[in-house]
Amino acid sequence: MARARGAHRAWLPWGFAVVTGGSMLPNLRDGDRVVIRYRAAVRPGDVVLVRRPDRPEVTMLKRVSERRPGGWWVLGDNPYRSTDSREFGPVPEDLVLGRVLRVRRTGGTGGNGGNGGKWERVGAENPFE
Repeated sequence: MARARGAHRAWLPWGFAVVTGGSMLPNLRDGDRVVIRYRAAVRPGDVVLVRRPDRPEVTMLKRVSERRPGGWWVLGDNPYRSTDSREFGPVPEDLVLGRVLRVRRTGGTGGNGGNGGKWERVGAENPFE
């Protein structure tokens, strides 16, 4: 599962987190850094930071698929490596902490993931469209 380390300061309007795991491949990779806008409005296709409904101490990065009774249905971009709503059901609105806006790639040649260290938009490759 793609977890977010360092995403515990939800009282600030903006935050940073580090992606761990491979559930959001190819869009988010292990070690990528993301910018999160806390309490932002979300819509299908957005990548969000959520708390697991069955284990609220765990934060995860997932893509919003659709609105369902009980909350948002969230899925990993890589279904073979993702723990998501298929396992724990819809995520209630109050457990959606924020929307991921930008990503900075890590790893690869020169330590910048091949993008020159730039912050990229997240969500350009929405697998649900």
